[in-house]
Amino acid sequence: MTQGDSVCVRLNDENCPYFSVGKGLRQGDPLSPLLFNLVVDVFTKMLTKAANQGIISGLLTDLFEGGIVSLQYADDTILFLQNDLLQAAHFKWILACFEKLSGMKINYNKSDLLTLGISEEDKLALARCFCCNIGSFPIKYLGVPLHFNKLKREDIQPIVNKLMNRVAGWKGKLLSSAGKLTLLRSCLSSIPIYLLSVIKFPKWAIENINSHMANFLWSDQDGKQKYHLSNFQSLTQRKEFGGWGILDLGCLNMCLLAAWINRYHLGDHPIWKSIIDHKYDTTEPNVFCCPEKGASPFWKGVLWASKAAKLGVSWKVGNGKTIRF
Repeated sequence: MTQGDSVCVRLNDENCPYFSVGKGLRQGDPLSPLLFNLVVDVFTKMLTKAANQGIISGLLTDLFEGGIVSLQYADDTILFLQNDLLQAAHFKWILACFEKLSGMKINYNKSDLLTLGISEEDKLALARCFCCNIGSFPIKYLGVPLHFNKLKREDIQPIVNKLMNRVAGWKGKLLSSAGKLTLLRSCLSSIPIYLLSVIKFPKWAIENINSHMANFLWSDQDGKQKYHLSNFQSLTQRKEFGGWGILDLGCLNMCLLAAWINRYHLGDHPIWKSIIDHKYDTTEPNVFCCPEKGASPFWKGVLWASKAAKLGVSWKVGNGKTIRF
């Protein structure tokens, strides 16, 4: 337990005297996320208990008891609440209790209120209740831009610019061809893998990134035009087929999104799978036949990649309920 800059240990329902710690953790210390998770795990349990008792309610209450109230990874937290001003007041009270118990302070000036399908009056009332700013989509969570509609070019352009800036910092003229190839295969191609696994990159973004990778490979920089001795797409072929083995980001994007189909079938009733089944009715007849109308940008990307994943799927005919001819 903490009290200001002092802590105490609770053992067998008894608290030892408070004592001051000799050393603390600095920002960036590998133990900081673990210590933070130990504290906010109590916050998650507080929210879950309040939702189960009907004090607050999250999303999808007809699917999960109390609904989904929070989504948390370390200090990146999203809280969900229905449009109910009384429950919002209860939610604010729980946040105040957590601040009092943990000694931590929630910075509402850095928190945003995001709403869907409610009036401007209700939006302002909720913002006044939480004393926070009113945000807008897209938002960035764990480095991924999120939107309920299709992402626009200006939403994806910063990701492409980040890769371009990384290439611009490398001095290609000081490297051999083997050194450039090693950088492309082991470093640059691996930077966008996390984003490629959740976002279907548009064609213009893939071509833009490939163009800068080709310019770096052939030292076509600093305004000095140089001939490219081979088409970049041919270099992405495997070495046994005459290529250089550079990752094709378009194919990589498709493979990473298609991997969600594999996770879907191998998962042992995870929450996200239950949400997919509830929203898209994957039992009519299976996940490959989900309609794209009304789907989120992420799930549209997965369905796009699933068309290629079908080629590697073997069907075992049983009672015929999950197969449609």
